[in-house]
Amino acid sequence: MPVFFFYKYYSERELKMNIKLQPQVAQTKDGLYAVTYARLSAPLNVQEAVFAAHGIHIVSSAELGYLRAGIDDSPFTLHSRTGTGVFYDDRNGNAVIVPDEAISKQVGIANLVYAHAEDTECVVPKDQRELVYAMVDEMLKNGRAFATEAFATEQEIHRIDTSRFGEDGLTGIMFSNHSLGIRAENYGAWLRGAQGINIQSVFFDSPDFRQLRREPYLTRLRVYGPDDGFVVYGCGRKLGDDYGAFGVRFEKIAEGGAKK
Repeated sequence: MPVFFFYKYYSERELKMNIKLQPQVAQTKDGLYAVTYARLSAPLNVQEAVFAAHGIHIVSSAELGYLRAGIDDSPFTLHSRTGTGVFYDDRNGNAVIVPDEAISKQVGIANLVYAHAEDTECVVPKDQRELVYAMVDEMLKNGRAFATEAFATEQEIHRIDTSRFGEDGLTGIMFSNHSLGIRAENYGAWLRGAQGINIQSVFFDSPDFRQLRREPYLTRLRVYGPDDGFVVYGCGRKLGDDYGAFGVRFEKIAEGGAKK
């Protein structure tokens, strides 16, 4: 079972020094990887610092989908924050899904967490915007990110048929990782077969809300489990709270996988 820790009586510095995770190891059903993992409940910056100290990283949405479908009696069906970023682009109103932490590391994890703890958006500082715009445009050009098409609803919801995972660009970016051989369609098949879920719902801030901000801002995807119907959230401000996340490390144990 995953390991849970709570942080309320400790400062961030004390947490980084004193939390001793006890990572566990599981093997994927396809025999490609041994996965070292642990779970921690804390603000995002504490999670990332503690995970790094133990040689693991916060799980990506693609890794999480793979581990849910790819491990017997998987412990990964619980809610988890992920390393997958969502950039709200004020130039065109789109939400851009970035499957690595490049943008949030540029802006600063501490800034992201502080903004959410203050119940506001993490706005990209003016002196960083041109660089961030260039990074986002380059990722979109190279197919390493995906931009949603904004439409006016109270809250923007994308509903994707799980049989279309991999064909659909949004789920392809969220749940695929070519370097690890992870394919979104496998997670979609698991949702449809093992869980009986035909539609994946993904939530973003509404275009009306984005227009009110009039500035580019950033958050992370959070992927929920069976109690919440496996929904995905790229909206809201939950990175400054003690929500849970998985930390993982992949190690290749058979041909066909790429060591990470």
